[in-house]
Amino acid sequence: MDENTKKKILKLLSKAKKENPENPAVSCNDLEDELNMDDHELDVYIRDLEYRGYIEYEGSKTYDGQDITLTVKGEKIAKN
Repeated sequence: MDENTKKKILKLLSKAKKENPENPAVSCNDLEDELNMDDHELDVYIRDLEYRGYIEYEGSKTYDGQDITLTVKGEKIAKN
């Protein structure tokens, strides 16, 4: 996994938190477009970041089109 891509995802999520603190979410479709990734490729990163506690999500275990919200730990990591 590319560490730079992980950092880009966390930065996008951190930006969403700054812009909308009450609902800091980014859809997977927006992430796919921003990072130029397909569903499967992004899914691998989402699973890894969620497993490590950087992000959380609501809904089913499929990530396409879902919103992703930061955990407190993810917020701290994204600022580094």
